[in-house]
Amino acid sequence: MNSLEVFYLHIQGEQRGPYTIPQIDHMLHSGIISEDTLYWREGLDQWQPVTSLVIRRKRKNPWIKPAIALAVLLALSSIARVFGPITMTGWRETNQHDFTRTAAYWRARDTVRQQTHSDSTLVEFHDLAQAHVELQPPDSALVLLRGQAIDSRGTARDAMWRVRLKFDPHAREWTAIAAQEIATTP
Repeated sequence: MNSLEVFYLHIQGEQRGPYTIPQIDHMLHSGIISEDTLYWREGLDQWQPVTSLVIRRKRKNPWIKPAIALAVLLALSSIARVFGPITMTGWRETNQHDFTRTAAYWRARDTVRQQTHSDSTLVEFHDLAQAHVELQPPDSALVLLRGQAIDSRGTARDAMWRVRLKFDPHAREWTAIAAQEIATTP
């Protein structure tokens, strides 16, 4: 071995070696020696810190990737919790392709939102059990919806809507014929 490639380490008060740079690198990064360990080789006047011979690589934190994954998962679950129900309701209202009571109910809700109220009015519907859905074969439906209309000032009022729908069996699509708010009876 060339004496310029051979190094001695000062470990716990003793000179040990000879070692090569790859060996010292491994010892430093595996924790066998500390950053305070000194080395010497022929031609040096005094002992030097091993960090001037071997570059100290930063240890990867084993918790970083799981912590990032958890943070992303929490953020996504928060977003899903807020927007999930709204998204699912919108999807149900616009994607009904069957001639059924349930499909007519959801499509009627979308029709009320689109045709009978301004964008500043929030409409909250009662569920299907409180709606009257009358399928009129072969291709139409009459739907009476109950709910509340809440204006931009936050004032809520009970409301009822009558929606007439037509179903195209070839396109499997509901189309609104008429939608109107009607007076509610106590």
